[in-house]
Order: sequence, then structure tokens, then C-alpha cells
Amino acid sequence: MNSYLHKVLLFLLTAQFVGVGFAFPYYTWFQQNSIELRIFAAILAAFALFTLVSVGFRKSWVMWAVLVVVSFKLTIDLYAWSLNLDRSCLLWGSTAINLGIIGIAFQSPAPTLSTVTLSQKIYYGFVLGLALLIGLWGMFFPAQVLQVLPFMVPPLHARFLGAMYLSGATFMGLNIGATHWAEVRVVTPMISIWTGMLGIISLFHLSNFDWARIQVWIWFIAYIAYPLIAAWIAWQQRSQSGHPPGLPLSSVLRTYLLLQGGLVTGLALILLVAPQGMVTVWPWKITPLLAQIYSAPFLSYGLGSLYTSTQRTWLEVRIVIYATLVFTLSVLLASLYHAQLFNFANPSPWFWFGGFILSSLALGLFGMLPTLRTQAHRSQ
Repeated sequence: MNSYLHKVLLFLLTAQFVGVGFAFPYYTWFQQNSIELRIFAAILAAFALFTLVSVGFRKSWVMWAVLVVVSFKLTIDLYAWSLNLDRSCLLWGSTAINLGIIGIAFQSPAPTLSTVTLSQKIYYGFVLGLALLIGLWGMFFPAQVLQVLPFMVPPLHARFLGAMYLSGATFMGLNIGATHWAEVRVVTPMISIWTGMLGIISLFHLSNFDWARIQVWIWFIAYIAYPLIAAWIAWQQRSQSGHPPGLPLSSVLRTYLLLQGGLVTGLALILLVAPQGMVTVWPWKITPLLAQIYSAPFLSYGLGSLYTSTQRTWLEVRIVIYATLVFTLSVLLASLYHAQLFNFANPSPWFWFGGFILSSLALGLFGMLPTLRTQAHRSQ
């Protein structure tokens, strides 16, 4: 980072610290009775001060901390807006400061490596932790899903969300085990799409969130920090566009990925922009809010499949194939368990089960048969 940007970043972080280090702690100690909120404010103030000092000393890892602090501050600002605590120009000024800090983070050069770094694996680990918690709870304890989600959903919905999050946990677990950046190149922007869309959709339904619950704080912190950091990682690594050696992907696999990507992306966009219409044709009863929430992972799967189709070797696509297979199989199991909730007199359940059976079969075959997924093997 050049000297000018460094000075601007220090100035913006210092201005931000007025809110994080003084205003928010003052509010929690003198206008709130929540012990948890006071502890959170104290820890955040200490971490923000630590980050500010680390920027001053130009620590190589400091941008990770900067983006975390920004995510926390944006969550606090959203809290103030939601509860009508502050909708003045000060709040807009704080947002401008945070956006300025984010802009500097994306402009700051960082060393790029062809391998997955420890810092990246730690980040994937944080995403894994939340995804695994929600995934397991949704699949196996759906009646108590309110313990991990900021809103209550019926058991089938909980298991469907659980299937999505178990798939997300599989993505992250395989990312942590990866060695080369090419293995996680597709998945990293998929994280940003999935979590970023959930965050954006939540902004339009703030009245459904109770800020007295810790799950709401975790939801917004995660779905601000996760997409922001994933986008930053992908941006910093954009020059790592090389492909590892290996047999080229077969045309069958590429065609399947294009077909899956197009169909799922289309479904996601309809869920997002026309949730009321999708409520009437969905295989089981859903609300417009859930329709839009479902659009986020579907959009990630869809665009991720399209991006995956542009890769060259199995090493670059295997994580997407295996993790998506976890999703399709988990959805099938959950749907079969709740089969009584489907009205098979309508066509949508048949499309639902047929689609997931076919995709599970295709993904399983690609995962098991090298002869099906690479050109060289097929030519033999």
C-alpha cells in the first residue's frame, strides 16, 4: 500500500473508532441492560483499537482484521437503523467511512499465491463452523431450529435449509483440505454470492428480525463479513488464472454443468424477483420471505455451475461436484421423509423429485467414473 492510501486508511479507521470505541460502548453501558451486548461492545472496541495500531505498523495480515471490523461496524449501523436509534447524517457518514475503507482494502496490493494459504483456510473454517451448525441442527433437530436461526420455520423447511448448509459445510471442508488455489477458485466467489444474497435479502425484511436475539446478530455479522471477505480473496487472487495439469473435462460434464447452471440460475432469479408467484407453484407451502431466502443458495449453485463449466481439469471442479451431490441427496432424503406434505396431484412435486433424482444420479456418476468426466478417458 502506498503512503497516501495508508494515511487515508488510518484517518478513516480513526474516524470509525469514534463509533466503535466510544459511542457504541457508551450506548450499551448507559442505555442498555444487556450484559451480552456490553461484553460484545468491549471486545469489539479492543479489537478495533488493535486493528488500528496494526495498520499503523503495516502488518502484512492487517487487511483481514480491517474487513472484520468493518463488518461489525456495518452490523451495528444496521442495528441502529432497524431500531430507529439513529437515522441521521451521522449514520450515513459512518456508512461512507466503511465503504471508503472497503475500497482501500480492494485497492491494496497483496501477494498472490498458487496455493491455498493458512489465512484463507482459517476463513473457510469460520464459514464451515456456522454452516455445519445450521446444517446439522436443521436436518436432525428441525423442531428446535430457532436455536440457530433468527426465524422459525416448519420441519420440512428446516431440513431443506439444513441440506443447503450441509452442502455449504462440505464446500468449506473440501476447501480447507485443498492445496492449490485452482481447487477453490470457483467455490470462493460462490461463498460471496450465497452469503451476500442472504444479507441483501435480509435488508428488505428487517421487521422479521428481533435484535434482542443473539442469532440475529450472528446472522447479520456473518452475512456481511463472509461475502465481503470472499469477494476480497477472489479479487486479490484474480491473477491466479492458470490451470493445473491434468486430463481435460469431457464435453458431457461441461454440457451437464451448463444445463444445471442455466436451469438453477433461472429458478433462483424467479424466486428472487417473483416470490409471490413461486409461492403458488412451489411443491410445498412457503412464504415470500423463504422463497427469496432460497434464491440465494440456488443462485450460488447456478452461477457456480456455469463458472465451473469454464474450468479445464477435474481438480478444478471436483469440490463443486461433490458438495452439490451432498445437497441433492440431502434434499431427496428430507423430501422423502416429509413426502406426505407433497400433493402429487400437482406437477411441481414430480419435477422436484425427478430433478433431484436425475441430478444426484448424474453428479454421482461424474464423481465415481473418470471415464465419464474426462475427454482422454472417453476417447479410449
